[in-house]
Amino acid sequence: MAIVRCENHPVDMSKAKHVYVKRGKPIGYPNTAVMCGVNGCMYPGLVWLTEHELINFNNGLRIFDVHTQTVHVKIEDQLMSLT
Repeated sequence: MAIVRCENHPVDMSKAKHVYVKRGKPIGYPNTAVMCGVNGCMYPGLVWLTEHELINFNNGLRIFDVHTQTVHVKIEDQLMSLT
C-alpha cells in the first residue's frame, strides 16, 4: 500500500511493511496538499509505490490509496459551510 514521505523522512526499508520500488510526485508538488505522514512533519510528501502499484501506474492508474495515518492533508485558509 502506498505511503507518503518527504525528502527528509524516506521510508526505512529495513522496517517497512511493504517493499517500495518507485516514488511519484503528487499533483502540484511541492505546492501540494499531500504532506509527509511522519508525526509532526509539515513538509510536502512524495508517494512511495509498491511493485503492484507500479504495475497499476504503468497501466494508467494515477490515484492510489494510502495506508491510514501515513499522510497529512493540508487545506486552504478559507473554510466552507456544509451547504
